[in-house]
Amino acid sequence: MCKAFSARTLLSCSIWLLVSVNAIQTSDWNQLNSTLQGRLHAALPYAQSCYSLVDGGKPHTPNAKECAAVQAGNANHTFRTSIPGAYSNTQWETCQTNDDQCLLDNTNPTNPAAFSPPRVCSQGSVPNFYIDVTGPEDVAAAFSFARKTKVQLVIKNSGHDYIGRSAAPGSLAIWTHNLRKLDFVHAFTPDGCKSVQGVPAFTIGAGQQFNEIYALAEENNVTFVGGADTTVGASGGWIQGGGHSPLSVTMGLGVDRVLQFKVVTPDGQLRTANKCTNPDLFFALRGGGGGTFGVVMESTHIVTPRVQVQTASVTFDPTEANIRSLIKALAANSVQWATDGWGGTISPKAGGAFYANAVINATAVSKSMAPLVAAVKSIGGNVTFGTSPSYPAFFNAFIAPVQDPLGMPFTISSRLIPGSSFNNTQLIDAIIDSIFGSLFPQILAVAPFSFKGFDNGTSVTPAWRDAIWHTTANNVWNFNTTMSERASLYQGLEKVMNPIRKLTPGSGAYMNEADVYEPDFQNSFWGGNYPRLLQIKQKYDPEGLLDCWHCVGWKGPQDPRYKCYMAI
Repeated sequence: MCKAFSARTLLSCSIWLLVSVNAIQTSDWNQLNSTLQGRLHAALPYAQSCYSLVDGGKPHTPNAKECAAVQAGNANHTFRTSIPGAYSNTQWETCQTNDDQCLLDNTNPTNPAAFSPPRVCSQGSVPNFYIDVTGPEDVAAAFSFARKTKVQLVIKNSGHDYIGRSAAPGSLAIWTHNLRKLDFVHAFTPDGCKSVQGVPAFTIGAGQQFNEIYALAEENNVTFVGGADTTVGASGGWIQGGGHSPLSVTMGLGVDRVLQFKVVTPDGQLRTANKCTNPDLFFALRGGGGGTFGVVMESTHIVTPRVQVQTASVTFDPTEANIRSLIKALAANSVQWATDGWGGTISPKAGGAFYANAVINATAVSKSMAPLVAAVKSIGGNVTFGTSPSYPAFFNAFIAPVQDPLGMPFTISSRLIPGSSFNNTQLIDAIIDSIFGSLFPQILAVAPFSFKGFDNGTSVTPAWRDAIWHTTANNVWNFNTTMSERASLYQGLEKVMNPIRKLTPGSGAYMNEADVYEPDFQNSFWGGNYPRLLQIKQKYDPEGLLDCWHCVGWKGPQDPRYKCYMAI
């Protein structure tokens, strides 16, 4: 077997990988590796170094040092995103239909029951090969190779995708993690837009992550509106799927603030996409989803002057009675709070919430949030107000310390709740019921309800524009959870979310945080934009070299690359 975390050669890996990638000739792999100047590597399961049986039961000598490293880093965001064969939600490292996996015990990564015989480390859905992309020519080579050999391609950046679009059994991954460009352009003008006045902007490589972007924003006294996970890549699926933020309520989604993409389309061409050049592709990349229209190499986003962020932090005892009382009170006031500019996150079972506002005057906070104080006080909780001098300062105080868990199988479902529906008591009751049917539910007040600067050039579902809440439910499991138990957990999310879907007709879900088995996903993710997106997909990828689960132009579950998705 190929050794993990060391320089790998194709020669030592090619025999094992041949079967996994449809018996493509070794000479073809070697030629590709030569074209890439040695940047074609074997992608190994994250925990393989801990196992003594691999690849169907073959003996394997564990590497104690490397095993200790992966055990220590199992839930570490920075460590996991740096490993080509690692995924945040580890079911995408497995084949869920036959139990091929190579997992650790996520409650105790050193537990030998997870990796000792008779447990076998299998490749699962981890791509067999990956290309460590350094430039557009590497991506063009991948497309050319896929066209010749019919190998399945996936695009992988940080591995945060909730529905498995960056993993597939027997595939070749285009790994963009090391494209780390990060430039502050003081007067950026999109290519070809000669009459457009330049604006301050960040140009961000596909692999660059929010933690470094926020540091640059702080250093230069500007605001970059970005997401909550420090290690998500800003130019990847986050922006291409919409991109929400605690500031989105008044400052827009990520797609509202992106000015330009540089993208390699499946014909191997590096293209610029903005409002003046390839505007159809620009439209598609502003919400049409990652892994679909091409491989984004970089994106450029407007940045605006530094803003103070007014904050309200809530703590309470999360009894069922308290949660029910508080959610009803929050729902009764959420339209007004969104109008006032408040965004944030409610974590009912954790007994906490925070709200943030970048537009309200500090003197107006107490009046605006008086209903919050009264509601929290009525259940014996506390509200603490404060002022952060900038969005990065707010992020570091409120969001960075409580990152979402990873290194475990995790599945999520979501629904956008329109502002017009908050007087529907049946709906609010259904949302509350979903809280108790989920392990770690959250209600995210991140929709751009009070943002008026959007145009009609984004392809996200129009439901985002009228929504206030993005409500989520989720479940987790472990290495020893049976297939039938996993199926029940997926079905459980459908059960708790279906009443909310039925009570919000015409709304949708955030495709980046949606149910793997989202019903009517075309309408849910894109609404009336889907037909146009499909035309653009067919224009730029007529051969279907890129395909992913529930993406535009999806080939369907019968395609062999989806053999590891369970039938629910």
